Amino acid sequence: MARSRSRKVLATVATVGVLGSLAGYAAFSAFSSSTTNPGNSVSTGTVVISDNDAGAALYNLTNQAPNNTVQRCIRVSYTGSLPAGVKMYLSGTVGSLAPYVNLTVEKGTQASPSFPSCTGFTPQATVYTGSLQNFASSYSGWANGLAVNPGSQTQWNPSDELVFRVTVSVQDDNNAQGLTTGSHSFVWEARNN
Repeated sequence: MARSRSRKVLATVATVGVLGSLAGYAAFSAFSSSTTNPGNSVSTGTVVISDNDAGAALYNLTNQAPNNTVQRCIRVSYTGSLPAGVKMYLSGTVGSLAPYVNLTVEKGTQASPSFPSCTGFTPQATVYTGSLQNFASSYSGWANGLAVNPGSQTQWNPSDELVFRVTVSVQDDNNAQGLTTGSHSFVWEARNN
């Protein structure tokens, strides 16, 4: 009985030893080869648009008389690293005077932009002419915004800039008396295509 037990123990030890050596042989005797592709990285570009208004309104006109024309200029600059389309639109609602306010928007250049002065403005094109009300209803967000790009370009590139001359006047219509447009914002939004 003692012998039978010893044989079983020896048989078990021998089996474990054989299996262990086969596993070790399989682990250390296979052919192998590898190659490495180092230095992989991903970074993103930027879309950055700004203007020179320092937070001031383009116009804030009170007690206006009919046909009194006011012109203001604002420089819009693109400093993003990716090409982008730019659209202009009006954010917010306009009041009951808006149908009686004439609005013209021109794009162009200016040798020494100084918000809101238009001294030295050279127009490239008129991008809008009509009423403030029509502008507000036609161009109210990115989806229906007015595309405004430098020259004949279809997008803005890094370091592009445009100056916009905005001309406003109240129509000679008695119905315009005592009304207001309320506060509204012009927006220039850039999106990478």
